[in-house]
Formats: sequence, C-alpha cells, structure tokens
Amino acid sequence: RSGKKSGEKMKQVVRAQYRAVIKAGTTEEQLKEAVEQSSKKMQEKLKHGEILTAGMFRYRNLIFLYLEYIVEETSSLLDGRKDRINQIPDQWLDFMKQILHIWPEYSGQQYWAYMYPVFWFDQPVSLEYWRRKKKPDARCGRIAVLYPDKFASYICHHHAIVEEGLLVGDRYQMISSHENLLFSYFETPRDREQVNIKHQEKESEEIEKWEAVDPESHFIRFEEDPENNFLVIDTLLSIGG
Repeated sequence: RSGKKSGEKMKQVVRAQYRAVIKAGTTEEQLKEAVEQSSKKMQEKLKHGEILTAGMFRYRNLIFLYLEYIVEETSSLLDGRKDRINQIPDQWLDFMKQILHIWPEYSGQQYWAYMYPVFWFDQPVSLEYWRRKKKPDARCGRIAVLYPDKFASYICHHHAIVEEGLLVGDRYQMISSHENLLFSYFETPRDREQVNIKHQEKESEEIEKWEAVDPESHFIRFEEDPENNFLVIDTLLSIGG
C-alpha cells in the first residue's frame, strides 16, 4: 500500500471463474466469431482499466472463463458472493449468448454459471501487489471431474489447505468448482512466482492430511489423458497487461 497518494482510492483485484455450455448445432465459425468479438470487448476493458487478465478455454461443448476485475477498494465486487459478480459475463459478452445454453441458476437464469473458488496459493491484497512482474509465456486452463461421493472430501481438504495458508505453489493458479467439475486457471512458467498465502516458510500439515486420503481416488480420468487427474484444455482467448 506504499505510494498511495492522499485521497486516492486503493484499487483491488477480484478473481472469478465461470462455466458455460455451447448449444448443439453451433458451428465452429459461429464460435470463432463470438470469441473474436469477446476478445475485442476484453481488450477494451483492459485498455480502460476494468480488468487485469482474461482467459477463455474450451473442452468439447464446455467453455470456461477466467477474469480478474479491477475495482475500487469499497466495491461490492470485493465480495464474490454478490449477485453482481455472477451477472458480469452476461452483461459484457453479448456476442456469446447466441451460441450458449441458459443455466437455471439459483440467482436467476444466466449464460455463465459462477464457479465457487476452492483453492489458491496466494490472493490479491491490492492491484499493485497482484500485477505480474513479467508477462507469462501462456495463460492456461485445465479441468478435472470428481466422483460424486468424493466431492465433499476434495472441497474440505482444499479449504483447509487454503485456511492454513502454508502450501507453496504458483501464485496465479486458481481452482473453482461447479457441480462435480473443477476448472483450474494457471500461467506458465509455473515456477515463476512460488509463494503461499501466509508468506511463511513452514511445512503444511494440511497437505499431509490430503495426501493420506488417496487423492488419486477422487478423480474420474479423461480418455484423452488417463495418466493425469487434470486435463489441459484449449485456449480460445488470452488477454493481460
């Protein structure tokens, strides 16, 4: 927070991830056009200081969106549970609506389902704190599917790891869930900024508890990559300062 001018409002970053489903019958050309229009919109948002990073990723008929919003410190967006954060992709990405199904969400029908954050290695405390020191080589997405009876175990253990705040990993990774589907955003190189939430050099006891419950048994494997629990998926859109 050093360097803040008198009367100047502190900027903050809010991270959010969403899931959408492409309508049956949508052509690749229609998808390409919608993504191109969305990319232009995100470039405008970046230019005007409304976002820091954006990424859109695809697996078959599933689309995933990662956004880093730039907001004032007092903004309601700081609380990820607010309805407003759920509605922003629908408001910004009009071009995608014609090719997406509508989700019957609890907060109302929308094209992008908000994914609940479950795991991260660091969290933004201000815009300046969160700015990348170097441009990443790539912005990437990957997905995993949990067995329904293992969902609670995965969520509880990862929530405990985050609360403890001692596990070290790549700063910009974030995992969110919707139903029993996980989406993970990350950037390469992954060893660029290794940190933990507490910024302390201390062994994590919670990761040992997670490893003790056989993590691999939690995941349904993909036929494309049966050796790994997370599958890296195609990048449609990648924008950042």
